[in-house]
Amino acid sequence: MGTTGNKDAAEQRPQPTTFRFKNIGPVKDAELELGNLTIICGRNNTGKTYIVYTLYGFLKMWDDWPYAYDLMLDHEQTDFPDMDNIAKELNRTGEAILRVDRNTLQSQRQNFTQAVASAFSRQALPRVFSSQHDDFQKSSIEVSLGQEFEIGDYSGTGEILKRGPLSIRQDASDFIFKGADDQMKISDLASFLSDSYFIYLLRGNFPEPFILSAERFGISLFYRELDFTKNRLVDLLQKMDDDKHRDRFLPFVFLDQATSRYAMPIKDNIDYTRSIPDLRGKKSEIYHDKLFDDIKGMMGGYYGNSGNDIRFISKARGKGRSFNIPLHLASSSARGLSDFYFFLRHEANTNHLLIVDEPESHLDTANQILLARLLARFVRAGLKVLITTHSDYLIKEINNLVMLNSSFAEKESVVKKLEYQSDDALEPESIRAYVAENNGLTRCDVDEFGIDMPVFDRTIDEINKVANELASRLSDDSEG
Repeated sequence: MGTTGNKDAAEQRPQPTTFRFKNIGPVKDAELELGNLTIICGRNNTGKTYIVYTLYGFLKMWDDWPYAYDLMLDHEQTDFPDMDNIAKELNRTGEAILRVDRNTLQSQRQNFTQAVASAFSRQALPRVFSSQHDDFQKSSIEVSLGQEFEIGDYSGTGEILKRGPLSIRQDASDFIFKGADDQMKISDLASFLSDSYFIYLLRGNFPEPFILSAERFGISLFYRELDFTKNRLVDLLQKMDDDKHRDRFLPFVFLDQATSRYAMPIKDNIDYTRSIPDLRGKKSEIYHDKLFDDIKGMMGGYYGNSGNDIRFISKARGKGRSFNIPLHLASSSARGLSDFYFFLRHEANTNHLLIVDEPESHLDTANQILLARLLARFVRAGLKVLITTHSDYLIKEINNLVMLNSSFAEKESVVKKLEYQSDDALEPESIRAYVAENNGLTRCDVDEFGIDMPVFDRTIDEINKVANELASRLSDDSEG
């Protein structure tokens, strides 16, 4: 049955997943919908980092919750399958079949999501920020799965789980459990099957987060010294030799003192940077797009590693022009883009959400413009990208790339004249843009001319007004 018009088509289009943040730092209530490119602007101390870190933590940890069945029972979700009976039938006959209709599956997905978001808010949110539970007592993230269960996933056939003798296979609306494990108790088997079913229901809804924090510049300087857990443990162990301190080192005290005070995204960024020497030979899923070559062009050099050293190497050849130096001796801009470079070469896949805090930091204005084009190429290659930014140059160039997406007279020659590439254009529908203000997020309109983001325009208008006033005064005095 066809649609009756554009309005009807828009209403029938599945709604995207939305994330709602409540009472987290300066953020009282903010709703975020991810696009292929998501941009958050705003003044300092308006909650951008709080939102980004919370989102990163949830996407990183949503599938870390064991005992899915218990989690659902705690939230009184009665539509969850009776996995105890399935486990008993499986051990008795070697096969059990669960038949679930589409509406029930959709309900289970949303109920699971609510239960996980609630558990994350209560138990894990303070861990994301490496803070006390009291600091986040009233904080929460809520997640609403807007899109329906994918028809191909639901009505097709595919393996959900295969581990030794156990397997779960989907065939249309049937979930077929096969095998038996005599070594597992019925309760353990039911829990294991519940967790597998839970992962299946939600696995396609959330991207895999990869973060480049604002602290990446310092990390690139000190990554070899930032094996903080090892160093801290050694220090504490040495103190234990002193008998007068021995009573202070009960196990839980010891572990508490050994725990880093860095937020999870920063710790993960440190771990990634420290792992770069081990990534040699590994190619990312989008390696063939050679997007890392764009960074070579921006920096006039490329990155390599020798042993445990990350190095920056110039493209220039000839006496006095070439160099090959440790990363910590390179410019701040070269250090800041090193993680981009290795991510694109070795790690990037199309299920990634690349989160970058202030990607324009330490870049001159020309390179900020080139970076905007690189972000567009990320999106065209299939990555999702979320950035926080203070750069009006970045936003203005993104707006140019949106306008490039439209048809206009002599487009091909104009694109060539302006020195763009064919893959630089951005579809306005792929962008979500927000301003962090008033303890929340204000969504910006995006159309064929780009993002309507008045936060930069107001600042530019004010400084131009001051400049015009001062120039006028000087002109009057000189004429007098």
